[in-house]
Amino acid sequence: MNNMKRSIRRIFWLLVLCFFLLLGYMGKLVLMDRDGISANSYNARLRYVDNTIRRGDIIDRNGEVLATSVLQSDGTYERKYLRSRMAAHITGYSSVGKTGVEAAENFQMMTLHNEFFQRVLSVSTGKELVGNSVVVTVDMDIQTTAGNLLGNARGAVVVMEPSTGRILALQAYPDFDPNTVAANWDNLKDNENSPLVNRATQGLYPPGSTFKLVSSLAVMENKKDWKTRTYECTGEAEFENKVIHCYNNKAHGTVDLKQALTVSCNCYFAQLATEIGASKLKGVMERVGMETPSLFDLAYSQNKIGLDANTSESELVETAIGQGKTAVTPLYMAMLASAIANEGIMMQPYIIDHIQYSNGKVGKQTVPKKLAEICTTEEATALRDMMVSVVEKGTGTAASVKGITVAGKTGTAENATGNDHSWFVGFAPAEDPKVAVAVVIENSKAYGSATPIAGKVIKEALNQLENE
Repeated sequence: MNNMKRSIRRIFWLLVLCFFLLLGYMGKLVLMDRDGISANSYNARLRYVDNTIRRGDIIDRNGEVLATSVLQSDGTYERKYLRSRMAAHITGYSSVGKTGVEAAENFQMMTLHNEFFQRVLSVSTGKELVGNSVVVTVDMDIQTTAGNLLGNARGAVVVMEPSTGRILALQAYPDFDPNTVAANWDNLKDNENSPLVNRATQGLYPPGSTFKLVSSLAVMENKKDWKTRTYECTGEAEFENKVIHCYNNKAHGTVDLKQALTVSCNCYFAQLATEIGASKLKGVMERVGMETPSLFDLAYSQNKIGLDANTSESELVETAIGQGKTAVTPLYMAMLASAIANEGIMMQPYIIDHIQYSNGKVGKQTVPKKLAEICTTEEATALRDMMVSVVEKGTGTAASVKGITVAGKTGTAENATGNDHSWFVGFAPAEDPKVAVAVVIENSKAYGSATPIAGKVIKEALNQLENE
């Protein structure tokens, strides 16, 4: 009898445990996984919801509608992208699966605020059911300027506000027309230029000499005499059978850190890297967030660090000047420039500003969040002054903006399969930074072609922010 009671108790507690496990699993589905489930193209409920609820709009920070749904004669809704290619990598598409904001905020755009009252009103008055809209941080005036400047050059432009992390522009080319993705799907997915890939967040490139910003931090942290330490550049230097050349083999003569960054002296940074060592340089790379997920709203690639315990001296010096195995996204380089501008504080980037209910009221709003502290305020200030020198009298003069002090760093990334890639990262005004930019041009035919684009984008961004 006692054995039977014990068995019943065991079964009872086993059932209780199963109940709470099931309850916890259901809670996880509802609270944590709901967005992913709602965005899954295999979710059969999507077809029903899409045909009964007008999907919420996607709107830029100034109120311009980028994507909306239009009622058709058969009672269904067709998605329209009003800025087409110019905002394609932001809005994404919602026809063949979902990408971009369409994927990131799919749940919100299919959700009715005060659903019970909306449905009652719909039944009694015939008023359509409208999902929540998504307001993004992007300024379409800045976005359009960036797109026009890119033209047909493969590459990307990212504009970010250093103090908050909000993305003001996220442009990439090749692009696509989100209105015709379904009709052109086979051509788009097989296109060798990969127009569906958002190069701003998913493109991985060698950073070239823009990486010298990281190398400079390593020098400042590991060489206490960095202000007075000099190096005699002869235009080339050999390290473990690896010969490092400065651009056009130019001998820069005696240079300190500031001068080396200004003229982008490869030999200086290669030599200092051998003195600092791979482990300490990698430590700085990790501290500046190169291995930290950005937790961005849209799909993004993770940077690749090309240093490990087995790194040879030749690989180390290549890394120090932005070549080798290291690869970064334009989004990350904008984050790095922003962190330097923001006194060493790297903010988490975001492109979703807030949710807007169908009655116009504001719902969930993104709160700026600190991602990392990459350096001290003193180091950030010193680096800022060096970057100003780059633009005023170094390799970045083409990024100058009349009446504005611009800080920046140019880069040329070697490309084994074609012409080199051109980079520029920077921010302005240097004394009170409002915008940071990262520009990369693939297979650039002209040296420094990213630099003038950056200057013009900075000018437009500052003009738009001034009119806020």
